[in-house]
Amino acid sequence: MLIHEQTRSILLKVRSTRRLDDYLPGRYEITDFKGHNVSIPHYLDETKILNNIGLEIPSPIMHYYDWPGPFPAWEHQKHTASLLTMNRRFYVLNEAGTAKTASALWAADFLMREGKVRKCLVICMLSTIEAVWMDEIFSFLMHRSAALLFGDRKKRIANLEKDVDFYVINHDGVETILKELKRRTDIDLVILDEASVYINSRTAMYKSLQQLLRPEMIFWPMTATPTPNAPTDAWALARLTTPNTVPAYFTHFRDLTMRQCGPYKWFPRQDASEVVYKALQPAIRYKKADCIDLPPVVFKNRRADLSEEQKKMFSDMRNKDVLQAKSGEKITAINAADRLLKLRQLLCGVVKNPATESYVPLDFRPRLQLLIECIEEAHAKVLVIVPFKGIIYELNKQLHKRYSCAVINGDVTPKRRREIIRAFKTEADPHVLLCHPRVMSHGLNLTEADTLIFYGPINSNDEAMQVIERFNRKGQTRKMTVIRISGHQIEDKIYKDLETRQKGQDRVLDLYDFYLKGD
Repeated sequence: MLIHEQTRSILLKVRSTRRLDDYLPGRYEITDFKGHNVSIPHYLDETKILNNIGLEIPSPIMHYYDWPGPFPAWEHQKHTASLLTMNRRFYVLNEAGTAKTASALWAADFLMREGKVRKCLVICMLSTIEAVWMDEIFSFLMHRSAALLFGDRKKRIANLEKDVDFYVINHDGVETILKELKRRTDIDLVILDEASVYINSRTAMYKSLQQLLRPEMIFWPMTATPTPNAPTDAWALARLTTPNTVPAYFTHFRDLTMRQCGPYKWFPRQDASEVVYKALQPAIRYKKADCIDLPPVVFKNRRADLSEEQKKMFSDMRNKDVLQAKSGEKITAINAADRLLKLRQLLCGVVKNPATESYVPLDFRPRLQLLIECIEEAHAKVLVIVPFKGIIYELNKQLHKRYSCAVINGDVTPKRRREIIRAFKTEADPHVLLCHPRVMSHGLNLTEADTLIFYGPINSNDEAMQVIERFNRKGQTRKMTVIRISGHQIEDKIYKDLETRQKGQDRVLDLYDFYLKGD
């Protein structure tokens, strides 16, 4: 086989043209070039047919595309884009930090050039609408146009009516203008970023996307964590993308991948990973270590003392809960989760006043001093991940006495977040970003930091891994340090449980039982 780029042809040596007559009638020519006797146009349709009959023909994008953008394309990015152009339904499972956004944009751009795609809809996290996708479209595809489908319903619809190449919308926004999106039959391609948020098929968000996707649509879900909690997470995504690869009912797939060991306990079967692998096909998976040479990441655990006020409140709370448990009060997972939440807030340095719904700061000077020491150890900028809104503002007030700081959480508008992130990346200030994990766990590139501090443990292992990938990615030149602060063994156990991906009500009740037993 020979690719003749000057004539955009595939040259083959064949003994008989019978199979070509069956699969490519009238689409090949007899030729005589360096021992090759058949010439076939090197376009997507012909390439797909030849691959389906067993010939390994590279996608045309590998030979006739210029890979626009501010950086040269890596080989793993080209390979990912190549496979995307060859598959209408395809899973991109590359690890965070492997620049899969650019791969998807290049593939979409090439399909538009080839006349296979008219419009593309990108569905992504709210935190990445502008800071990632709109910026990347502008940086890599300056010849393309894009509209942001964000704001109130009226504004979203107005922007959807614009004649552009890419429409970018947040996950929850699809339901808001579902009717209008369904009318846009010129949207041929949907790119679903952070597809792992669609692991629950019962949500309105999932059902909206299910209604939007037409059978003939090209659909590329992308996620580094397709099964963040259990093998069963793969079922809902597969039903959206390749429904023929999984059973029609969740319970059947659950029984294929999990075994029951008690009324509420399920454990993965030995061959669960093989079942998931087959369900999420066709797909590609690149690990960051295999394609990007990055400095090492060092993990450190630091223990903070409790103030006298925290010690007293902790002791009073636990004594009260122990008495209630001994009195025979039934502890449900919901009750336990609520009490553990209050305990974790106390350990971080705030308590919530149930009467006013406001947060009351405690004396948390030992933990604050440890945080300051950790920031001082950094050689570059610092990311501080804070699990609770109540403490994030108190930390901002205290740290502002020493450093330039900024807060990024759900209260901060997307426009303001964008301004803060740009300043963090391009200016001396802010030096410290105080971030809630949910708005920082996807897409952002913050390699200006070399230290990431978990002020306290967060609830999701998926979010924790994604947060770390904000600075452990292309462009990082410094050794990276991840510091996990805890003030009590209960927080140590939460960190450990997240690493082992223990989840659900069993985890909550186990944690609560650990808390009642004390040190």
